Amino acid sequence: MLQRLFPQQNTALSALAELAKMVADAAALLSEMMGSTPDQYSELFDRMLDQETQTGHKFFETMTATRSSFATPIPREDMYNLALHLNTAVEHLTSAAHILYLHKIDRFTQHATTMLDIIQRESVMTAAIIPRMGELHGLDEYWIDMLRISKQAIRTAEVYDAEIVDSYKRDRYQKTTKFIDELVASSNSMRDVSTEIGRIIVQES
Repeated sequence: MLQRLFPQQNTALSALAELAKMVADAAALLSEMMGSTPDQYSELFDRMLDQETQTGHKFFETMTATRSSFATPIPREDMYNLALHLNTAVEHLTSAAHILYLHKIDRFTQHATTMLDIIQRESVMTAAIIPRMGELHGLDEYWIDMLRISKQAIRTAEVYDAEIVDSYKRDRYQKTTKFIDELVASSNSMRDVSTEIGRIIVQES
């Protein structure tokens, strides 16, 4: 009944879902950068910065929609926390791109691609589930899947590190691990989103 009386309440969730999709877009851009050559990094990093700026605008758009809605499906503070984690995920991907640009890192192993694939999956799953948060029904599976996938990202990073620690020279190893750390941080931000949604499920049940 409330949804029919105040349909604008869904505007905030729609904006939040768009924000989740932008994480996947940023991951796709970083993947494109990894598949290019260092002489192309400057142009691709500029695109990444533009993506980060657009994500920031979407974050504030989400907050505006949350403030202006008469009724929100979940508390406004929870909307803020979810949006903040999504925005932070993009910031970490941008930092990863910046590290590539600064240090001209190239020749990645399959583990880097796997980690980006995981982040994109996390983003797509989150974008799909957010519009359903007004119901809080059937979200448990998402929560469990996200926790499982995020663990996969961490373990992939550990294997990646183990493979390069002895085969890379010290300087290249240190630069590469900075890149890996930003990928892990981005995935962890997506895990924070699912953890927050899990808390909401428990709190509102």
